[in-house]
Amino acid sequence: MLAYLDPILFPDQLEIYRVEPDRYIYPIYKNGSSSLRASAERVYDYKQIARLQVIEVFVRDPFDRYVSGVQTWLRHNPDFDRETALKFISNFLFLNSHFSLQFHWLVNLQRFTEAWMYIRPIDELSTATDLAWNVLARDESLVDYFKDNGKLWYYLQLDKILWEDLRGQTVTMRMIVAHIKQKYPALYTEIIQRNLDLCDVLD
Repeated sequence: MLAYLDPILFPDQLEIYRVEPDRYIYPIYKNGSSSLRASAERVYDYKQIARLQVIEVFVRDPFDRYVSGVQTWLRHNPDFDRETALKFISNFLFLNSHFSLQFHWLVNLQRFTEAWMYIRPIDELSTATDLAWNVLARDESLVDYFKDNGKLWYYLQLDKILWEDLRGQTVTMRMIVAHIKQKYPALYTEIIQRNLDLCDVLD
C-alpha cells in the first residue's frame, strides 16, 4: 500500500451476507450493516464470494451518512479532544471506514469479486432484514461544521453518483467508472485518473 490509511479504508477482509438462498448483500457501515449482521447468515467462503454473480449494496444520502459516520466515530473515541479530532477530519476527510466514501467500499468489494452490484436505496433495507435500521439522532453541530467544506463536497460527488445516478441499477465497477468518466470528466481526472497514474509508476 502507498499510504498508512490504505489498509484501514481498504481492508483485507470482506463481509458478505446471505439473506435468501440466492440473495447476497455487502454491508456498508452506517447503511444498516448492524441490522444485517444480526439477522443474516455470513458467507465465509471467499471462493464462493468470488463466484457470485450479483451482490446487493444499500446506499444512503452521502452527506447524511458522512455526518452520521463521524458522529459514531467520535462516540467510539471519547478520549479524543473533539475540536482537534474534527480539525483532522476536516483536513483529511476519510480516516475511518465509518465515514469513508461508499465508493471506497465498492472499490474494496471488487478486490474480492467481479460480481455485478445492485445499488439499492437504504429505505429498501426492510426487504432484507426485519430489524429496524438504527439511526442516531443527528448531531446538528456536525452538520454545521461540515456543510461548507468544499473539499468534502467535491469527494462526496462520487457517492452522489451512486445515490442519484445509479440507484436502482445493476452495474459493474467498470460501468461506474465509465459513467464518471463520461458524465463527470473533471472528477474522474482529479480522483480516479490521479490514482491510476500513481499505480502506473509501480507497474
